[in-house]
Amino acid sequence: MWLPGLMSVPEELADRAARFGDRTAVRVDGGPALTYREWDRMANAVARGMAAAGVSRGDRVVLLLTNAEACDFAIAFAACHRAGAAAVPVNPRYAAREIDHILRDSGARLVVAGTEIERVHGVPARSCEQLATGGDAPTACELSPDDLSEIFYTSGTTGLPRGVASTHANSAQHAMAPLEAGGVLLHSIPLATFTGVQGGVLTPLRLAVTALVLPRFDAARFAELIAAEHPLWLLMVPAHILLLLESGVLEGCDTSSVAIAMFGGAPTPPAAVLRLGELLPNAMLLNGYGLTEGGGSVCVLPPGEAARRPGSVGKPMRGVEVRIVDDLGDPVATDETGEITLRIPAGERRYWNDPEASARTWRAGWVHTGDLGRLDGDGFLYVIDRAKDVIIRGGYNVASAEVESAIHEQPDIAECAVVGIPHPILGQDIAAVVRLRDGAAALTLDDLRGRLADALADYKLPRVLILTTEPLPRNPSGKLNKPAIIEMTA
Repeated sequence: MWLPGLMSVPEELADRAARFGDRTAVRVDGGPALTYREWDRMANAVARGMAAAGVSRGDRVVLLLTNAEACDFAIAFAACHRAGAAAVPVNPRYAAREIDHILRDSGARLVVAGTEIERVHGVPARSCEQLATGGDAPTACELSPDDLSEIFYTSGTTGLPRGVASTHANSAQHAMAPLEAGGVLLHSIPLATFTGVQGGVLTPLRLAVTALVLPRFDAARFAELIAAEHPLWLLMVPAHILLLLESGVLEGCDTSSVAIAMFGGAPTPPAAVLRLGELLPNAMLLNGYGLTEGGGSVCVLPPGEAARRPGSVGKPMRGVEVRIVDDLGDPVATDETGEITLRIPAGERRYWNDPEASARTWRAGWVHTGDLGRLDGDGFLYVIDRAKDVIIRGGYNVASAEVESAIHEQPDIAECAVVGIPHPILGQDIAAVVRLRDGAAALTLDDLRGRLADALADYKLPRVLILTTEPLPRNPSGKLNKPAIIEMTA
């Protein structure tokens, strides 16, 4: 049963179309635009096309679309809900084997792609234009709050992407009051991520503002759009912030319109947050700490707190609970370090097809993040370390185990370890420490990247290669000693 005051995505879109039909909903910089009325009409048409293609309630539909195709992404996402199906956003930058894994793991019935192709790894594929042939009369499948709404695939710590399943109740808890006056939300976040959907699609829908999408982040163009479009909202990852600061493009730029700047996906240097606040003097900084498993758990960093509490990601927003626990799951004292656990109003998500992993992560209503952190006496959260062995490169999670496995597939590799190393813009970059087999030919970084190109997405390829002739350091149990290996990269 739906909670009072909450609406499903199809209901919200119909409401926005009725109230703000001529307002631009999505606009791609240098590309197409979509009004709320057009979005609603096309979502109906594509939903009918999905049904004609055999999609029914509970089926999964993969969205294989880029940010340049943001209008089609928004249409297809809403159409999935109208058809009663679950949307499965997939990053087009994934390697072929990753996409194949997601299609198989999700049991996808259909792929919505940006080009007219017949199949993707054996699954039927259609473009929005091909699907929108069955009429655009209003249509909507009866939805339950417990029905599957999306599966977001994240690399996590296990190598191949793992699906996090969300329900309509999970999504509805983010509902907001629309802004009658409208406005612009500017971003360049990949739409095929949890942040991209929640921040780049659903937040603009719920506020009834225009999502202005920059297909690929460019600091100079981002600043130009701030000055020209006067956005109320910005959505960024830390790499965007660092590029903006390094380039100096915000110096002298009219940023007075920005009321809220949202960022997250990786730790942001405290000095950068402080400087960002100076360059956005009218903005509240929303530092989004969370993970796909935790949903929309965010922290607010009020103006002035960046200087008073360097390193804090802010205070949990209303309705979100944060607890720091020890190895036994018991709460620790104020300012003590432990595992960060989260509880959000909409209840638990789950891993798709993995009940054992679900039971480890979601326990008695709390999400166990695997991240280390502390809470100060005023309830502000500090993230001490990210989940074990996950490298966060420019907002993308890269599992070191996956990269190591791909390297180990090469016949002349005896041992390898992959670690994250500091990067001034991306936060972290990827270093591979490799010991070759005796007699193996010399290996260069370009050689290694070329060998891995078919197995890994480009952002997962190592940027640093260190060759060693000594066995890699290991702890007494035989596991790789990652701290010692990181020292080898210095």
